[in-house]
Amino acid sequence: MNRSRRQSPSLSTQSSRHLALALAVSGVLMAGPSWSLTLTREFDVGSGALKPALDAYIAQSGVQLIYKVEDVMELSTRGVRGKATPDAALERLLEGTRLRIRRGQDGAMVLIAPVDKKP
Repeated sequence: MNRSRRQSPSLSTQSSRHLALALAVSGVLMAGPSWSLTLTREFDVGSGALKPALDAYIAQSGVQLIYKVEDVMELSTRGVRGKATPDAALERLLEGTRLRIRRGQDGAMVLIAPVDKKP
């Protein structure tokens, strides 16, 4: 008796499918920093010293934020509470400070303090 068995896809076909899926997923993950900045989140960052507020912001947003401690040491913030995008929340935290945001190609954000010009 001759039984016909359905053959499974070849190993190379399965490997190609897995590779295509892995590439698609990695593309989404690499694009993550840019699209994740547009998603609203719930923020609860208190007012007061800016450094602990920035640390709380980083923990709540998942954003990679780079800053010099000496640039934020004596600065304060009014905080941010409620739903906002990470960009909007950071802008609110920095209101009234001299700090500006610069974005890297990798999605990281860097806080820049303008250099004071001496007369």
